Amino acid sequence: MKQQQQGSADNMQLLELNRILDLSSDIIAIVTPQGERRSVNKAAADLLGYTQQELIGGSIFDIVYEADREATKEAFFAVPTAKRKNGFENRILRRDGTQVSMVWDYVWDDQTSVIYAIGKDITEQKKQEEQLRNNEKHYQSLIKNLKIGVLKQEKDSRISVSNDAALEMLGLTEDQLLGKTSFDPDWNVIHSDGTDFPGSEHPVPVAIATQKPVRDVVMGVYRPKTKDRSWLLVNAEPQFDLAGEFDHVICTFTDITNERRSLVQKQEALIDILDNTEAFFATFDLNFRFTFMNRAMRKALGVHDTMDVNTISIADIPILDARYSQEERLKILLSEGSWSGSNRIQTHDGKEITIWLVLLMHRNESGIPTHISVSAIDISDSEALKEERNLNKIQTEFVNMVSHEFRTPLTIFRTSIELFQLYLQQLQITLPEKLGQRLEIMDKEIDRLINVIADLITIGKVNSGSLRVNKQEGSILTLIQQCIDRNHLTQQDNRVIRLTSRGTERNVMIDAFLMTHVMDNMISNVIKYSPGAPAPEIEVLFEKHHFEILVRDYGMGLTPADQEKVFTSFFRGTNAEHIPGTGLGLVIIKKFIDLHGGKLSLQSEPGKQTEFRIRLYY
Repeated sequence: MKQQQQGSADNMQLLELNRILDLSSDIIAIVTPQGERRSVNKAAADLLGYTQQELIGGSIFDIVYEADREATKEAFFAVPTAKRKNGFENRILRRDGTQVSMVWDYVWDDQTSVIYAIGKDITEQKKQEEQLRNNEKHYQSLIKNLKIGVLKQEKDSRISVSNDAALEMLGLTEDQLLGKTSFDPDWNVIHSDGTDFPGSEHPVPVAIATQKPVRDVVMGVYRPKTKDRSWLLVNAEPQFDLAGEFDHVICTFTDITNERRSLVQKQEALIDILDNTEAFFATFDLNFRFTFMNRAMRKALGVHDTMDVNTISIADIPILDARYSQEERLKILLSEGSWSGSNRIQTHDGKEITIWLVLLMHRNESGIPTHISVSAIDISDSEALKEERNLNKIQTEFVNMVSHEFRTPLTIFRTSIELFQLYLQQLQITLPEKLGQRLEIMDKEIDRLINVIADLITIGKVNSGSLRVNKQEGSILTLIQQCIDRNHLTQQDNRVIRLTSRGTERNVMIDAFLMTHVMDNMISNVIKYSPGAPAPEIEVLFEKHHFEILVRDYGMGLTPADQEKVFTSFFRGTNAEHIPGTGLGLVIIKKFIDLHGGKLSLQSEPGKQTEFRIRLYY
């Protein structure tokens, strides 16, 4: 009777144990030391596709993937002695023959002399690990085949990964490169100006110290293999782990040796062109100290070739008829962007000469003044300074000569940029953002200078009398509408200028080429100087003996003082200093209207509107 009660109690305990085991999401099996399954929980049956009853009594090794059986037996049979085996991995077979990756904890129970096998399904984890390995292989393959150099550098700047492009650009083998740091004296790195580039200032150590990106650094690296120097454009990007802690730096670089050599050659070619022109040309810093002086200016100022121009300032050259101090002239350049006029100066060798010069203020992409350039000619021998008409002639000759002299280098620069961009496209190379922006700025600055030169040449033609008016009958409304449509297609402004007319429309006698230039400039101006305002308007009035073109905008307007100077060469409105322009557009418009025998006038109210009125006669 007692034995029956004990057996009943044991069964109750077993049922209770099984019920508890069935609540677990882990796979749990009770196994004899020989590997026979005494009990399995519901999670095991569900995973393997059997019923719990079907799994009781069989050997645990029967469902182990064949390639893993020997290792499984070795680990399992060691448990009674070792008492425990944690983290053992193998693969088991489901009823449908598919594999399940498992990680097991085998635990020996001294009281019941059985082994508890507790397992977790890690199939998805294994798949992810395999995917990561494949991704890593793909990543390594991609990095290896990139045309840009790539290095992975650890927290101490030690190089741990390199691709083939990096080895080629640096002229080193993988054995020579891996393990090196940025502080290795063998690098022999220099700045673009030839000065030493200490290891502590290299992009990677700086990125490690600041934990911020370092971009677009030019470095000249000596290559021991070829015994030459490669010029690299280097970027260093700090990388962080999931916890946000700094982990390593990815250093990328491109070889710009050929581009740098080409730019140096072009710079030398430009200097050669400037040195062989009759016009004087020089550049100053903002303290009016010379940074460059061409041969013609050296000769005119009596500066010997052996003298360092960087040691010479405008203050060292006496201006005998100075109307402005150096500080006043700088203020004019900062506010208006340019200055032109004549000065009588005393040269280094004691001579007195009179020169006509144009000063231009240059700014960087942020609008910050960087340097000043001057173009000039010697007008000492010209008695024409006494008469206004001859002065205009000299000015025109000067403008034409300087303009034509500068067209050649600008054309070289434009062609070089286009070839460089085509070269990058063919090689499928994407420039760093900052360098790309600089190329765009160079392109825009060349356009601006070409426009300035074109305007100067046009004014020169008008002043010299070589520009003739060729009037023919045509529709002024059609011409203006074509100019409006062309502007709308080429400008990034969605406002549409409205064209209206009053009176009886009729054909008029005009020079279509000159009037197209007038209207293109007018339309460009009213769009440019009225940002965010209602769309400008153009109205044509047909009267009995004349017609008028009214061009009206609702923008910034002009002060009374600015209205008096608006048709003066190089004048820029006081409220338009930061808007690109040459200060010649309205001058040309007025000259073209004068050539037609017409009249140009304006009315303006600051902050409200400006209206230009063109009157031409039939």
